[in-house]
Amino acid sequence: MSKVKDLESAQHSIEKFSLMFANLQLLEGIDKALAVPEPVGDPGAIRARAQDYAKAAASFGKAAQDLSGIAGNQLPAVWTGSVAEHATQAVHAMSAETVTSKETLAEAAKVMEAWANDLQWAKSVDAQGRQQLQSAREKARKDPGGFDQGAREEALNGVAAQLSGARRAESCGTSTASKLNQLASKARAERAGQGSIDPLAAVVLATEKNPGAGEDDGYILTPNQLDRATQILGVMPGGDQAAFRALLSNAKSPEEAAYLWKALAAGHSVADIQKFDEGIHPHGDDPAWLAQHLVPATSTGDTNRESSDNIDVTYQGQNVNIDGYSVYSQRDVSDCVAASTVIAQAKLDPLLMYQLTTGGTPDAPGADSPENFEQRLQKTYIGEYIDGQKVDGRKTYPKEDSGLGPKAQTYLADKDLGKATGADYEHVELESDEDRRAALTRIEKSVDEGLPVPITVRNSDSGHQMMIIGRDGDRLQIYNPWGFTSWVTEEQFVNSQLGGLTPGDHPLNKSTALELPK
Repeated sequence: MSKVKDLESAQHSIEKFSLMFANLQLLEGIDKALAVPEPVGDPGAIRARAQDYAKAAASFGKAAQDLSGIAGNQLPAVWTGSVAEHATQAVHAMSAETVTSKETLAEAAKVMEAWANDLQWAKSVDAQGRQQLQSAREKARKDPGGFDQGAREEALNGVAAQLSGARRAESCGTSTASKLNQLASKARAERAGQGSIDPLAAVVLATEKNPGAGEDDGYILTPNQLDRATQILGVMPGGDQAAFRALLSNAKSPEEAAYLWKALAAGHSVADIQKFDEGIHPHGDDPAWLAQHLVPATSTGDTNRESSDNIDVTYQGQNVNIDGYSVYSQRDVSDCVAASTVIAQAKLDPLLMYQLTTGGTPDAPGADSPENFEQRLQKTYIGEYIDGQKVDGRKTYPKEDSGLGPKAQTYLADKDLGKATGADYEHVELESDEDRRAALTRIEKSVDEGLPVPITVRNSDSGHQMMIIGRDGDRLQIYNPWGFTSWVTEEQFVNSQLGGLTPGDHPLNKSTALELPK
């Protein structure tokens, strides 16, 4: 059992007593409480590590300023044309990576300082509680067969103080581990550079982001994709490897090259990627065009919203509604499992999104119009829905429209998300708050790696699948296939307070199941 559970048991022993041998029972409860070890850790050592991180962050900040100045106006004058262009890209990437390191270390310093403060408070309160318990024990020992109400009250105060300290130590330890794990996932260039790619190219690749300003503003490659792409390239036959490197060499921009890497990570053949590049290469030096056509704009840095603040997913920078529905919406079909899975896959697989936005003919007039995009999207939703119905052994749409069960949910997660990430998914039921809290570590680890997590929410009448696609500290970003994203706290997830994600007369508050990468 945890220290908190042990102390709660001791508290219960102290609270309940009979008048006969009351002090003996009280002594047993006190001994149980005092047997629980104090919170573990050295606040001074933790604080010293925080100071080390802060000093390192300052050093990276100075280096970032120097690199920024070099990229801006201090490259040698003899470097002109493509040489200067590639050098500038590399130095900008180094500067961005250095800024990320500075910010990560500075944030780690804050996290460690907060942990040191919480742990120091927990130890102090625990010590106070132990003094009260020892005092109560001395009083109770004077008359083992009697009843000392003052000793009992002092013991209750002591064990309550111990409990406060144990709970703070446990919660701050869990929170610190969660935050540091997320910060560790930002070591992106190191991951890209572990394969057959040269270190400088790894830095450029790892730092490429979408432009934002109405388009997606996230990194083009997830941590999982950085690992997966370099691994795939490392075992690729020599001819395919040379062909892929030729595509990278001819890319008009780092963004175009990053999308080629992303396609490789999604499991596509070099032949398919070559065909894909034929379509996007004319626009390779237009980051906005690439973002508009190759990734759904589900990423937003706006984490300061409540769950009722739902953020519409834009198409080509605009909020688009067709027949009263968001262009991304599942509409009035019960294909939420398919619809949420398709968009999560499109976020991972630029070839899928390219087909959805352009039909494979990006320069044909009107090919990427919202109406054509919406028609392709609905057709894809329905196709995936029918596949899932077959797995469930049901009649298929439109003969039956009753949603999908757990078997089909896992099947689509494996087939679509697993294909793009290399992960195997499993269905996990959430029957209590404890189950949901226990699942948080796996959710955080998956999302930090760039692996989306399907989530089922229910009320007494119906259910709905959405997708956990991001995290910032103790907040989770969830995509609803009605066409919007929202940020919620982990406590809202644990305590079944997700109704804001499904606005209407009958909100679905409770998360009852997940599809989690194994």
